[in-house]
Amino acid sequence: MVTIAIQLYWNIQNYKVNKQRLINEVQISLDNGLEAYYADLAKTDFFAFIEDSNDSIQLDIQHNLTWDQFHKDSTFFEIQSDSIEYTADIRGFTQMLDSSRGISSMRPGHYSSVSVFKGKGVVDSIKGLQNLANKIIVSIIRDSLNFEKLDTLLQSEFKRKDIQITYALKHFKEDAMVDSFNLDNATSFQLNTFAKTTYLPYSEKLQLFFSNPTLTILKRSLTGILLSLLLSASIIACLFYLLRVINKQKELAEIKNDLISNITHEFKTPIATVSAAVEGIQNFNTANDPGKTKAYLDISNQQLKKLHQMVEKLLETATLDSDKLILNKESTDLVFMLQSIVEKYQLFFKEKSIAFKSNVSTFETMVDPFHFENAISNLIDNALKYGGDTVEVHLSSLLNTHEITVIDNGGNLDKSQAEKIFDKFYRVPTGNQHDVKGFGIGLFYTRKIIEKHGGNVHLIPHASNTIFKVVL
Repeated sequence: MVTIAIQLYWNIQNYKVNKQRLINEVQISLDNGLEAYYADLAKTDFFAFIEDSNDSIQLDIQHNLTWDQFHKDSTFFEIQSDSIEYTADIRGFTQMLDSSRGISSMRPGHYSSVSVFKGKGVVDSIKGLQNLANKIIVSIIRDSLNFEKLDTLLQSEFKRKDIQITYALKHFKEDAMVDSFNLDNATSFQLNTFAKTTYLPYSEKLQLFFSNPTLTILKRSLTGILLSLLLSASIIACLFYLLRVINKQKELAEIKNDLISNITHEFKTPIATVSAAVEGIQNFNTANDPGKTKAYLDISNQQLKKLHQMVEKLLETATLDSDKLILNKESTDLVFMLQSIVEKYQLFFKEKSIAFKSNVSTFETMVDPFHFENAISNLIDNALKYGGDTVEVHLSSLLNTHEITVIDNGGNLDKSQAEKIFDKFYRVPTGNQHDVKGFGIGLFYTRKIIEKHGGNVHLIPHASNTIFKVVL
């Protein structure tokens, strides 16, 4: 959780850094666009008086002014010299320049000053023009911005920096807004910045409002976000894997404890019986009665065989997962084998009903008679020990599929138990009761033997019965 929290914090900070970087890039784009705008104006909005080789003045007019760009307080020009003094507004001055009245015969040195008035204030003043050698340049200062042209320049800058935003502009003079661009959408814009370029005239400001381009910012952070998500997903996956391993180890520990308990109970009975028989021979057979001695020895022999069989089962189970267990397959009639198994159990469990049904009278196949019989016997033995009063064994042979089904009416196993019942040493929990002895290896043994015969065994879900099906 701490690691994931750190990843979230890192992504949030990364988003903020990229957001600030984008704002800076928008700021740079705005300044670059304005500088390009004013640089273009500087190339066109001026009047130049050039002295030619004949000591006369030629007029070079570079202007693209439109009168609607100027406010009521129009611009006035005043030219003073020894022989001429002329004052006019920008329109009249342009007309005067176009007609060149009284000016073309004067050299630059003849001018004493050129003044430009905006309202009542002097915008520009050039005095001492006698020191100029060849040229006089009068530059025009505009009162407003051509937003269409500025928009084109800004869009070009944004495209060059791969910035996708919508924006609006406000033009201020003396802190009062004089003009705007796309201002209707400005209310939804969360970010804004002021132009910092020195090209703007004194006391004028240009403010840019723009949208919060979350998608653009996330796109710039995509690599970091993906790596962070990958790391977080890996951590979560490792956590769940660790929990799974811990739960598996817990289950194995419980199975181990159950196995030790079962082995203790299973081994304790024959050992105690043999000990009692030996004690009987030693202490209660002083007359050396051969019949009593034989009886004690038979009891000991039976219990030792039982103990040996249990040990063999444990050792044999250890070989099932390896290739050490070699099957000796031979042609065997499964109908006869199953009929024999059912008849044997009918003798031991007379209080229960056990029946065998088959859709064929004989069925010869290649199996290991010893191991295969033990595998099927385990299923029937479980059905008789843990199931109900009625057990049925079915053999069905259809084309290339052969099924052996063992059904008892003992009730359906819980789904969680059904998934584990074929695991090694697993037994369905019954608390501290040990009414039925065992190690939990019968069904594991059955599954392994059936798989080594090329088949499979599984538990069929049913509402009222327990059904095991072997498919060959």
